[in-house]
Amino acid sequence: RDADTVVSTLLAVYANFLAILDDNEHDPLTGLLNRKTFDSELSVLLTQVEDEAGGVAPEKDRRVKKDSLYHWVGVLDIDHFKKINDNHGHVYGDEVLLVFADLLRQSFRSSDLLFRYGGEEFVVVLSPMQQSEAYGVFERFRRDLEKFRFPRVGKVTVSIGMVSIGADEHHSTILDKADKALYHAKENGRNQVCNYHELVAVGLLVPSGQGKKPA
Repeated sequence: RDADTVVSTLLAVYANFLAILDDNEHDPLTGLLNRKTFDSELSVLLTQVEDEAGGVAPEKDRRVKKDSLYHWVGVLDIDHFKKINDNHGHVYGDEVLLVFADLLRQSFRSSDLLFRYGGEEFVVVLSPMQQSEAYGVFERFRRDLEKFRFPRVGKVTVSIGMVSIGADEHHSTILDKADKALYHAKENGRNQVCNYHELVAVGLLVPSGQGKKPA
């Protein structure tokens, strides 16, 4: 089944390759939206969220409440991807990226936005939902990926950092927060989902802008 998935994925990507070659909104390898498109889409979302909130939210209201609906940004980084390239070669590394992108398409809703941000890093923007739901969506993808067996490479895992899009946010601070959560996941065993807001709440992360980014 895994081999069939790879073949169908490669054929689908190749079939779309020429169509998206001149499309500067998509990543030419995976067909997902690219980093440039993420920047523009996030700017649109930030404007939309601010308009819906009636302006910039006061500082006291910026905390994420468990029963509130937010757009969520998840930064997904394939664990030990360099080892995959080193041990199996870049062709199989690209194969992992292709299959990973296809699994993203299968796992997330059509209303969610999927991006290849660069290298082995991907970004998912979820439609508005509660914090617990967003965590569950990312955790389900993590578990499904962990159980999947890639042809030749075998088991592949992913670390995920997630953060909400608030009305008082900026492009750079959203990514900085998601990256902090991602680095926490990487530095504490990988293969897990870390929520920036939960990490700050329990004191495991310093709020963005008040400390140095983890190395």
